[in-house]
Amino acid sequence: MKMRPWGSGGQGGQDDFWRKFFEEFGEPFQGAPGGPGGQTPKAQSLGSGFIIETSNTGGLILTNSHVVEGAEEVKVRFTEAADERESDGEVVGNDPDLDIALIKVKTRRKLQAAVLSDSDKLEVGEWVAAVGNPFGHGHSVSHGIVSAKERTLPGGFGKYLQVDAPINPGNSGGPLVNLSGEVVGINNAIDARGSGIGFAIPINLVKAILSQLKTKGKVERGFIGVSIDDLRSDLAKTLKLDESLKAPIITNVMPGQPADKAGLQAYDVITAVDGTTVHTGADLVERITMIPIGESAKLTVLRSGKEKVFTVVIARRPDLGREKSGKRGDKPGKQPKTTRIETGMQLEDIDSEVAHELGLPETFQGAVVSQVVPGGPAFTAGLARGDVILEVDRKPVKTVEQFYKIVKTKKTYLLRVRKQDESGRETFAVIALKLAASEE
Repeated sequence: MKMRPWGSGGQGGQDDFWRKFFEEFGEPFQGAPGGPGGQTPKAQSLGSGFIIETSNTGGLILTNSHVVEGAEEVKVRFTEAADERESDGEVVGNDPDLDIALIKVKTRRKLQAAVLSDSDKLEVGEWVAAVGNPFGHGHSVSHGIVSAKERTLPGGFGKYLQVDAPINPGNSGGPLVNLSGEVVGINNAIDARGSGIGFAIPINLVKAILSQLKTKGKVERGFIGVSIDDLRSDLAKTLKLDESLKAPIITNVMPGQPADKAGLQAYDVITAVDGTTVHTGADLVERITMIPIGESAKLTVLRSGKEKVFTVVIARRPDLGREKSGKRGDKPGKQPKTTRIETGMQLEDIDSEVAHELGLPETFQGAVVSQVVPGGPAFTAGLARGDVILEVDRKPVKTVEQFYKIVKTKKTYLLRVRKQDESGRETFAVIALKLAASEE
């Protein structure tokens, strides 16, 4: 069915973050030019959806959150008939994290609910069909196979199905079905860099949050208050861990949050949650967010090479948002007063001007990367202009002078760094800065 959300603007917010890498399937339409006075016309976007529950007065429809984002009103069409009257829809549940919205529609039409399958049973190579309204061509079906499972995407939440079924703008929110006609996923995004690379939200992820969408209108997820990154082989070597170890590493602990209260620290490597092994940051997020708020979880970590277990009480995940911070300009870094070891970057202290550019409190301390030499040690390590170095070899760094008091010889140093992601949101990373040409 077609979902037509009307609003005063196009897609934004979460979509802006995705657009650099992926294209959503919503199809925007611009109204007729404004009349005298330059009145801004309303914008219309088109998406798909499917019925999951029926009643005597209508039913419930699942679609993508970005299809109805910012909508002033939602209209639903069930057929392509010329005399089809659009039915009124209302957003009764929204989960921007998973990009899912629940629509309540009123109609006297007799509706048929789709059958939700078990997406965990899907196998790579299994045939699937994508249903939707590509470019407004209603009720279209395309077929293909499941190319891969458990894909993680930039800005995404959870693990996605990758499919090669032809899908296009307008398919967003439509069902991905198996050969029995049962829904196994929700069409969500395509990789704009190539053809035949589409992504769908596994229906089991949706089923896990449906009750909350119906009763609360939103989804509350577990939270422990840490920033994480995936452990890389060079970092594992610096931490004297097995270089083949795959696990998330804590890059920052938020003061006063559950992880902080439990005693977790930056540089801790989390290997398991309640006895279940986690290999990536996505694994950890998936495990934590599914634990009921108020319950405890046992986290197994490696600290300085020794295994420890911490009990963490799960809190409610706050709305972290994607607040825009200032960006570094082209201001040249201050020249060092003395000869310093070559790191492939230029640093400067944080003053009020620099803090303003980075969107930081004026009291924030650290050494800011103002320039990076392409191909140099800092560049190879992943440092970029605007990064703030907070620690070197686990020692706090508040000024450039403190940085160079520690970094004096050609060896590998462990840095903890404050960064910003593509949306300007604050992130943290632990990286290995290798200055020696070769090390044992």
